[in-house]
Amino acid sequence: MSGSRQTRKSRSGVLLSERDGPVLTLSINRPDASNAIDTMLRDELTRVLDEVAANKQIRAVVLTSTGDDAFSVGMDVAEIVGFSPLEVELVAVRARGIYERMTALEIPIIAAIKGACLGAGFELALHADVRLARADARFGLPGINVGMSTGGGAVGLLQRISGIGSAAALALTGGVVTAERAFMLGLVSNVASMTEFEPSVQQLASHLASLSPVAIAETKKLLRIAAEQGITAAADQSPKSLARCFADGDAAVRLQMMLGGRDPEATVH
Repeated sequence: MSGSRQTRKSRSGVLLSERDGPVLTLSINRPDASNAIDTMLRDELTRVLDEVAANKQIRAVVLTSTGDDAFSVGMDVAEIVGFSPLEVELVAVRARGIYERMTALEIPIIAAIKGACLGAGFELALHADVRLARADARFGLPGINVGMSTGGGAVGLLQRISGIGSAAALALTGGVVTAERAFMLGLVSNVASMTEFEPSVQQLASHLASLSPVAIAETKKLLRIAAEQGITAAADQSPKSLARCFADGDAAVRLQMMLGGRDPEATVH
């Protein structure tokens, strides 16, 4: 990383942004509310994601939280308890807009998860490209215990990631699983100890930010096409994506470096 960090709060203070070279870290900043997601936070996430999409200097985003107890416990119950059905629906639509922005972003998003990751917080994390969990992280959709279904489209995504049976068990029972169990279900790619968590997040973010932006964008496109249209559609797109890596990216330069004995360091995650 660059070593020159720039930190700023959102206008409402509910989202912190820290820029370190090409890596932007966004931290949900409502620790007194266990980082519950309210209207102000949804507005700030929407605004910042639009800014990130327009900024070609940012190569990777880390989405995490302040405090030590929760990534996010979900929707702010105190806010929505008095909402009308239409207002609740609009909350879910707004959340869906955030997830669509995350999916469409051409750079990778890493969800760095510690403590409770529940409900809408779990939905938010599921829409990141890569999820890393601290050993104390726990995951679930407890809304059904108070008569609520999920509102942001996470059930289908959860089913695709962990399989029909596991998704049904999580969604229907409202149960909570540990970080290790989440790893076994494919919900997170790695579980780190309390001391190794932050360094592992930084290492992964730095590695992703060092890769070709075109190759990253095309790979995300192929993953999205495979998920939405099927593997045949993704296979049909693959030759065009590879060609763009040479036409608009730096594949030829990087291959020449490799032939010259300067193979870029690869990191296994």
